[in-house]
Amino acid sequence: MDEKTKKKNILDLQFQKYLIISSTSVVIAFTYAIGVGIALLTKQIKLNDFISMGALFVISAGVLGTWFIFFYNAIFHLKNILKLLKEL
Repeated sequence: MDEKTKKKNILDLQFQKYLIISSTSVVIAFTYAIGVGIALLTKQIKLNDFISMGALFVISAGVLGTWFIFFYNAIFHLKNILKLLKEL
């Protein structure tokens, strides 16, 4: 194999990896949002209770913050890989 083909194959594998990361992070965020929505609709989380809303806020900030970091990082790498593939 020549060097260009090897580099293209490696970039294709990296592209696939970051595409899977971004897709999985969207599924996790959507599942979390649906779960919180159902919990609020069925009144398992009381909007009047300061402690439960504080806990929900802290947990949501952790889950959605982690989701945003993974998603943004994956999208950033996907854009860079596309630029590199166009150069080849």
